[in-house]
Amino acid sequence: MHRIKTRDKEAISELYDHYHRLLFGLILSILKKREEAEDILQEVFTNIWEKAEQFDTERGTVYTWIVSMARNKSIDRLRSKVYKEQKKQAVSLNDEDVHHPLYSEETDPLENTILKDRAKKVHAALAQISEKQRKVLQVAYFNGMSQSEISEEFDIPLGTVKTRMRDGMMKLREILGKEIEK
Repeated sequence: MHRIKTRDKEAISELYDHYHRLLFGLILSILKKREEAEDILQEVFTNIWEKAEQFDTERGTVYTWIVSMARNKSIDRLRSKVYKEQKKQAVSLNDEDVHHPLYSEETDPLENTILKDRAKKVHAALAQISEKQRKVLQVAYFNGMSQSEISEEFDIPLGTVKTRMRDGMMKLREILGKEIEK
């Protein structure tokens, strides 16, 4: 990121080469449309270049910063009026396919192994939190629903949705933090 902050074009190219497949898979899992995902991926890397000075190592890693940026941009697109008109999708909290894979079959073997490992760790961590917390988090993160939308869609009080999400995220942070320390 330091090199990108100094406008080193090779650095942004290296960052792209390292993360584009992961980010594209995440974006596609949210938007479900390849063209939309390609647009958002381009926007993410443009933003990384333009906003590199906003990256703060004390607030997190490069990985978490760009994944959050990709997720947020994807959800913003998903919520935009134009996109909502294009696709209305009903999702049940009881759907078994709410969890989407965090890897793509288009990756090279080493990268595919790394991404599969990450996906397994996240999936295992999700299995360790309560079902109510897990389902709310999955619908929020993988389907882009806001807390208010979850509350309304599934007839759960907003405060309960917020509590389940907060408690679930805290538990996941604890579980995954221990996994990283290993």
